[in-house]
Amino acid sequence: VISVIGILAALSGGVTVVAKAKIKTSAAEAVIQRLELALSQYHNDFGCYPPTGNGPADNSVMIGCLTGDLNGDGKYTGDEGDIPSNHPRWKKPYIDIDKSFPVRAGKLMDPWDVPYRYWENQRECPRCPYNPNMYLLYSCGPDNKATEGTRDETIDFGADFNRDNIINWVIE
Repeated sequence: VISVIGILAALSGGVTVVAKAKIKTSAAEAVIQRLELALSQYHNDFGCYPPTGNGPADNSVMIGCLTGDLNGDGKYTGDEGDIPSNHPRWKKPYIDIDKSFPVRAGKLMDPWDVPYRYWENQRECPRCPYNPNMYLLYSCGPDNKATEGTRDETIDFGADFNRDNIINWVIE
């Protein structure tokens, strides 16, 4: 009886780990879809997407443009700074900051507590093979790793770190 209970406990533990990983992956996909909608609305108003911050892991400029939280304190800032929250076409806010949208130090964090990655392509890389007139938006996924270098490295799914990334573009 004790052996059977031990075997069942071991099996249920494995199932729990797999279920938690699937829940986190689904949550990351949902946030990416939510951000895509907000970025689309922003683009409709400005004709461009928010710029990339200091590398793909710095999504604070994008989040500041979408939420109006320009200083990363979790509150709408209003008329300071030089990103478009004080621009007449800015429709406040494109996305609300709430508990389902964890922002720390101005950066949006994925379910594994790693910043979502964002590259703006429209101005910065119009020849990007994926989403050339848009952006690359992704989570590092369960392994918490992604290539930090260039856009070309980001879209290389042969690289070990990129295999489980959750992305907003279609690989053909």
